[in-house]
Amino acid sequence: MPAPGSEIPSSEPVDFVTAISRARVPPGRARAMRAYRPSVSETEFKKRFPLSYRVQAVTIYEAARQGWATDRSYWQFIGPFRYVSPKWGPIDIPKGFYTDFASVPPSLHSIIDDDSPIILFPSAPHDFLFTKRDEDGTRGWISKTKQLTLTEVNRVLTEAMSFCGANFLTRELVFNAVELANEGIRHEFAP
Repeated sequence: MPAPGSEIPSSEPVDFVTAISRARVPPGRARAMRAYRPSVSETEFKKRFPLSYRVQAVTIYEAARQGWATDRSYWQFIGPFRYVSPKWGPIDIPKGFYTDFASVPPSLHSIIDDDSPIILFPSAPHDFLFTKRDEDGTRGWISKTKQLTLTEVNRVLTEAMSFCGANFLTRELVFNAVELANEGIRHEFAP
């Protein structure tokens, strides 16, 4: 049961930048939240993430209909989103794309929370590149003609994290975790 006076999440569209800026931070997390500092100017950030991050919550019923695990939250983009990588170019996430943001195990939340500002935006292009193509079941497609390796897809994540304030140690920890966790599907990406 929610605490008295707490806000009940809705499935209405939400602009996450606005929502996060208005969120009340629990006292135990206040120090960690104050420690977050963007690593680039706002102009540079908007160059890398030029479109609004607009998503809508997916109900547990819709998740079950999709055949997804119901132990996490899912979100659907209600508008297009884009990450512009200095190395790989634009990665366009279409309106209607579903994401679960970062799938950070609860045991690692003391290091990085799954809705932390340093991984929230970067998780969208990473999830998109993990999506299987209907034609052949492969992953890592940045365009119709360019497929990335699993390692490159995971570097897209950590590169984007670098623009969101993640330090080198955190980025490398995340990189090694996603490399290890996805070793079994490496063959679905470019060789």
